Amino acid sequence: MRFPIQKFACWLARLGKEGRLFTVAGLASLTGLAQTEIRLTGSDLLGPEFGAAIEQFAREQEISVSAEFAGSRPGIEQLRQGEADVGLFALIPGEEPPGEPLLSRVIAYQAVVVVVPDALPLTEITHGQLHGIFAVGGTDSFSSWGALGLTGEWRTRAIAPHALAPTAGLVVPLVRRLIFQGAEFRPVVQLAADADQVAQRTRSADNSIALTVGWPAPDSGLRVLAVARSVTEPAYLPIPEHLELSYPLRLPLYLTIRPAAAPRLQAFLKFLLSAEGGAAFAQAHFQLLPEGPRNQLILELEVLR
Repeated sequence: MRFPIQKFACWLARLGKEGRLFTVAGLASLTGLAQTEIRLTGSDLLGPEFGAAIEQFAREQEISVSAEFAGSRPGIEQLRQGEADVGLFALIPGEEPPGEPLLSRVIAYQAVVVVVPDALPLTEITHGQLHGIFAVGGTDSFSSWGALGLTGEWRTRAIAPHALAPTAGLVVPLVRRLIFQGAEFRPVVQLAADADQVAQRTRSADNSIALTVGWPAPDSGLRVLAVARSVTEPAYLPIPEHLELSYPLRLPLYLTIRPAAAPRLQAFLKFLLSAEGGAAFAQAHFQLLPEGPRNQLILELEVLR
């Protein structure tokens, strides 16, 4: 995507002498900005909707931006080789982000969200219970809701598990790594091509449970479960305030730059960390850090030279 400034030349022909003098001065100040291209690279999880938001920002600011979301590892290499200015990299916990001479900071998380139909009387779940529902080889294997403590008509109801397919994101490899100790998913788990299909399948049968990304809409008929590491520990919802420390099922997104380039990138970096940037990341099911940590990061970036 490229968005250069080109409109001033045609204006000059239509303006009088006074207008021309003003416009030439304005054009001289903006030409340097127009000639500075911001080259953005990063995770293919960001997708076309995020790209459209970057396009809109570039158009409004009248700057030139090129964006390529070919994947985190190719993007890291581009940044190291000086072929990109800003990187947005999704790395599974335990993978080290790029270090010196680059600077990497977490700016957002994509949470694995556990959802059930509104009709199912459950509000939280543990790692062990998720393992018993979705993966083979756990201490327990759960096939009915009674095994998780539900009573009445739910006691004998079968559990119908769903998940976002590996071809559609990192939900499966992330959960396998973080809580299943590498165990494979059970054959009974139905894999869906995208988050919309996960939601539709989960809604269609009230005995369903799903691993997906993104919060369901308030009127979707679905509810997000809080997740606990064990029955003796508190359960947390995947909201920004919990994603940094308390909610473990999350994929961090790193912002990576060369510190020396920070001064000319300030406007773009502040956009990424703004409410408008947060709305763009939400299109790809990423949640920005809470406002306080974001403001601290903005201050850190402002003093880089």
